[in-house]
Amino acid sequence: MTRTSPVGPPRGDDAPDELLRQACALVRLCGQDGLIAAVLLALVLAGVAAQLAAVRPGVVQLVLLGVLAVAYTVSAGFVVRSRMTLVAALSTARGNTGSPLDPAVPWRPFALDAALDVRVRDGELRRLLAAAHRCSELSWRAVVWGMVTAVAFIVWTMAMVAL
Repeated sequence: MTRTSPVGPPRGDDAPDELLRQACALVRLCGQDGLIAAVLLALVLAGVAAQLAAVRPGVVQLVLLGVLAVAYTVSAGFVVRSRMTLVAALSTARGNTGSPLDPAVPWRPFALDAALDVRVRDGELRRLLAAAHRCSELSWRAVVWGMVTAVAFIVWTMAMVAL
């Protein structure tokens, strides 16, 4: 399952502002997808806790709970990897461009345009865009696995009621 992003792959003649706009759009999508996956996982966790508090599971239910736990772990892992990919790319870009490493400091200090070579700036923006694409893909996988987890939870709940 693939998702089409609102931005395409970078072209050779993209302006730095366009590259930054594309990366920002992808980071916003990444955040939204991560939030959706986190909400799905929180709802599943609450549902599992409620079910386990109400009913003692049998062997079949425990096997299905194992499948549910695997899907849950995969989705949570994608959420974490997505976040780590983005943070690592931003910290590398800040370190390579001489920007402050403290995230509270503005991204672009006033004298940065004059001090930064155009090739270095473009290279860093392209690396950020590549990391944003990777982050977006990972967060989308987290949503897909979150949906798999939700479906597995529904099957597990039906097994808890039926058996």
